[in-house]
Amino acid sequence: MEFLHTLGQNRIKSLMKRGFKKNQIPHSQCFVDPGGRGGLALALDCALHLLWDEIPDSREKALQHPDLHYVYPVSTSANVKNKPKCSDFLEEWRLFMKEYSYGKLADWLSLIGSENKQGNIGVDEAEDLFKRLSLKAFGGKNKVCILWGVERLNIEAANKLLKLIEEPPQHTYFIFIVEHAENLLTTIRSRCQFIHLPPLDEATIKDELVRIGLDDKSATVSAASSEGSLGRAKAQLIQKEELKATEALLIDCLRMSFRAAGNPSIGIELMQWANAMGQMGRPGQKEFLRFGLQFIRQALLTSYQTKSLVHYASMNAFSLERFAPFVHSGNAKEIIALFENAMYAVARNGNGKIIFTDFCLGLTRLLNTKEA
Repeated sequence: MEFLHTLGQNRIKSLMKRGFKKNQIPHSQCFVDPGGRGGLALALDCALHLLWDEIPDSREKALQHPDLHYVYPVSTSANVKNKPKCSDFLEEWRLFMKEYSYGKLADWLSLIGSENKQGNIGVDEAEDLFKRLSLKAFGGKNKVCILWGVERLNIEAANKLLKLIEEPPQHTYFIFIVEHAENLLTTIRSRCQFIHLPPLDEATIKDELVRIGLDDKSATVSAASSEGSLGRAKAQLIQKEELKATEALLIDCLRMSFRAAGNPSIGIELMQWANAMGQMGRPGQKEFLRFGLQFIRQALLTSYQTKSLVHYASMNAFSLERFAPFVHSGNAKEIIALFENAMYAVARNGNGKIIFTDFCLGLTRLLNTKEA
């Protein structure tokens, strides 16, 4: 079995090779990929092996096999104004698989011009898939459906899909990719075999960054701060200006939160900041919170003098060393929980203004907490 798309993940590759050799591939399996670890890439490699006796040299040709079907979140855009379907974005999806297979939902929505929208998989998509899979396999062999971003399945579509999984057409395989297993409908979850993808090792990420043109030193720094996600490492390179703006937002928040405890006028500015964050699109809110969470952890490591584990370089001339003493044993656990709870609320479509107002108030209290 060849792995044309998947980097690293050697243990899982060995597991899958044994499964194919013994012809023990489940008809419904789910790759759990929190982001940038290769869930979609692994699904593509698995699908190609199920569909081709000999995989063509051209990856584009291989991925256009008529018995390979895709389901992914879509939304209205400048080109698709009403009732968007996966078939409306097939050209963009093939580009995404080729160039951004380690990317996340926000990258996909940005590619199709729907940055500030959630994206979803509706019942029409499930019905269309049911019709396509009911047809005889074009190649006379297997049919494979890759379902990516299925956290965006609405209930009606999920129930329709469940019926298809319970009684699948002959020689049909379903491969799900999700960020978190619990986000998949319980009834669908019970019918899948799960494979959890661990973080990629730094060497794998560094080698790939060097391959695409990054110098060795920069690749080492990016790999070390990627948290095992190639997608995140690439995003840090491609979106440096966006990351710089995200860091600036965080710095403003930290400074105002620290000063607001004894200055009511700063508190007003902080609420204005929270309102502005509440109006930002959810992908941007999530990225801010992820960045902030990593930043706080780096500050904690700096506070405890473990500099060998610190891989942070400010893009706004901010001194992590000067800030680090304010993250300590008396508040670090609560600050991390504050970021994680805000991320949880954003992911579940909470009111942005309320979420970030509560976030600012909590941060003001915690940054002014003295270490015991």
